[in-house]
Amino acid sequence: MSVILLTKGPVCNFTAIQTNGPPSVRRISKSLFLRAAHALEAANLGTLVKVFGGGNRPNEVFIKKLPSDVGQGLEENEDLCSLEDYTVKFYMPSPSRIRQALRDQLIQQDFVKEEHFTNVINVPGRWPPAE
Repeated sequence: MSVILLTKGPVCNFTAIQTNGPPSVRRISKSLFLRAAHALEAANLGTLVKVFGGGNRPNEVFIKKLPSDVGQGLEENEDLCSLEDYTVKFYMPSPSRIRQALRDQLIQQDFVKEEHFTNVINVPGRWPPAE
């Protein structure tokens, strides 16, 4: 489960894990990814959504909560990752496997704001980024 939280950027999908995850988890099944995402959602660390972002099938995307909103969820699940590591990864640019069409759909359907992808900075504790 922690690989989803520690993927760069504020969102994560199965394809991003396959291509950008550590070698030890790149071969996980989609059903295992979905089980982990559902468990993270139950722990109040984000939301799993389905969107069409290019292609014929919907994409399941895990939208991470802002670092300022995950404190209790990470405290109760401290074996997943530290808040510091989560924050640093959250503010990094999303992997290229989160395609533009998918980003556009996430924004259009109000799951995320455009700033999630355009103003991502690596400054812990600052959201939205300073102008």
